[in-house]
Amino acid sequence: MRPSHRHLAAVLLGTTCLTLAAAPLAAQETIQLDTIVIVGYDEDGAPIFAGENTTSLDAEDLQSGVGVTDLNTTLRRQTSVFTQQDPGNPGIAVNLRGFEGSGRVAMSVDGVPQQFRLTGHAAQSAAFVDENFLGGVEIIRGAVTTTGGTGIAGSVNFSTIDAADVVRDGQSFGGISRLTYGDNGQNHSGMAAVAYRDDRFDMLLGYSRHLSDDYEDGNGDTVANTDEDVVSGLFKLGYNIDASQRVTFMASRYDSDFFATSYDQELTSDIYKLGYSYDAGDNLIDLKANLYRAETETEWVGGTGSYVGRKLSTETTGFDLTNTSRFAFGNWSLTSVNGFEISQDELGGKTGGVNPTDGTADRASIFSENIFVNGKWELTAGLRANEYALDGEASQGDIDIKNTSVDPKLTVAYRVTDWFQPYATVSRTMRSPTLQETMLGGSHPGGGFGMIANPELEAETSEGFELGFNLDRQDLFASGDSLSGRVNYYRMDVDNYVATSFAFTNAFGQSGVAFVNVDGISETSGVEVELAYSYRQLDLGLSYTKNDSDIPSQTPGLGAGQYLPDSTLSASIAGRFLQDRMTLGAEYSFVSGGLYTDTYDSTPYQRDDSYELVDLFASYKLNDTVQLNAKIENAFDTDYVPWLSSGEKGQGRTLYVGTSLQF
Repeated sequence: MRPSHRHLAAVLLGTTCLTLAAAPLAAQETIQLDTIVIVGYDEDGAPIFAGENTTSLDAEDLQSGVGVTDLNTTLRRQTSVFTQQDPGNPGIAVNLRGFEGSGRVAMSVDGVPQQFRLTGHAAQSAAFVDENFLGGVEIIRGAVTTTGGTGIAGSVNFSTIDAADVVRDGQSFGGISRLTYGDNGQNHSGMAAVAYRDDRFDMLLGYSRHLSDDYEDGNGDTVANTDEDVVSGLFKLGYNIDASQRVTFMASRYDSDFFATSYDQELTSDIYKLGYSYDAGDNLIDLKANLYRAETETEWVGGTGSYVGRKLSTETTGFDLTNTSRFAFGNWSLTSVNGFEISQDELGGKTGGVNPTDGTADRASIFSENIFVNGKWELTAGLRANEYALDGEASQGDIDIKNTSVDPKLTVAYRVTDWFQPYATVSRTMRSPTLQETMLGGSHPGGGFGMIANPELEAETSEGFELGFNLDRQDLFASGDSLSGRVNYYRMDVDNYVATSFAFTNAFGQSGVAFVNVDGISETSGVEVELAYSYRQLDLGLSYTKNDSDIPSQTPGLGAGQYLPDSTLSASIAGRFLQDRMTLGAEYSFVSGGLYTDTYDSTPYQRDDSYELVDLFASYKLNDTVQLNAKIENAFDTDYVPWLSSGEKGQGRTLYVGTSLQF
């Protein structure tokens, strides 16, 4: 039986009333909270509760322990995670559970939403973040009922380094530098950052550049237009007003030259964020507020077509506020997260072709997530109310769309033993249509396809459930070892899924190609396994996904295909030697075939082109300051076409050597 979001909403409103009723108790007396069951911590140190299917990657995970970061490869090794891989385009386009593009996965950098969209021969959404500055990645699968919950399939936040990552404990000033050289077109990548930190003030300044030429595939053939030139800067400030209050500021600049969609492009992405936090120390007020702006612009600067000079830009301005409170009543303890977020996207540019260059999208949400714990029981009740509005002008009339939704989430978990915790989650999510989907227009270069707007496009919604269990077992096979992870099954029933129709008549009376809502319910489901084992100087990792989808196909050419492989498997092994100064390891990936859709077609078919990849890595710490690194990607020089890619073959065997310095 499909869960009723109306019934869930009633339950969750009741829990909010309980929260308010408990507030006076929190204000009157000091509360000793019960132990809340958690399954990990995100990169900000916040606990991850049972109902949050979350993977948090820190800097060591991202660098494979050897100082080399390949973000696309790292993400593709995570459970139910893939990326659209366009080797000439440095943007990161994340796919979760077979959903991607147009905000189906809410991507952000340091909590700032990345709303740049583009309809063409590539992913319809991308985040632009320099891999050299990454300090962590948080992946949440399924419903998100707090900040960043605008996607239908989950969210991904890329966090950058700060002063604490650069300055060593006990010091007030420090620096970090990494330099990597690679053969097979990878040339060099380097970064440097300096930082200062004391009890009241901290500051960071960083510079990064990545330069590469065209690479060769596993057959030794050069893959054209896969060169990149990325230059980035990062600046952060922090000031502790007193023991309870802190203000922060960050600014970043991302500048890249690359070839994509048949043209040479120059892209810039700027992010600014002002933050404030206040922790009263009374379990009632632990507040965080952020004011932000993101600006992304790309220009077609070279090519043989008529669109040289085209510009597309998106400017996003927003504000979010979150407060976390902790209460106790009877045998129950409660952690309550409440807040709101508002933002606006504004399009700009010229000669947009099928892409609009004028229009605004407004979003507002208010949310409450409450985690109740009583002994071995844990109950998570979340509620997110959303409102959005799209405003613009199509060729034949105005676009004025407004809609609201109330999206609940409920998780029940029970810790059977100290190490085994089964759980069940039911939820509802919503994704508003984008300006690019709603205001599609113009015609395909060379003719053949007339694009039209759809002023009646509705939001996608999903109602689903997840069943699984968490593991955290110590001393399993030997004293001192540990096994942790999660195994789960999920299902999503999607209504009003947005896909392309080649024979649509809109409300203006135009006929042509448009984004439309697909009638009926579409289903997708899967099994996810994520396990980690450690014993002394040995670390093992395993990630497995089995995917089954009957979601209608996106149309490559008006975006990109979205189907995950039928199954993926990733395994890693790493050993530490010479008093933990040396690390040796290997990573293995298997990618099966699956549903595939050809360009300008919406009928998927089974394509059984599986492939296997092996990477080898090593590092050695000369001392506490200097580390040497080496890595071989695609060690067996496999000739393959990456799944969910632009069609070019993947990179052949590539050797990286490098060094990192921290002082």
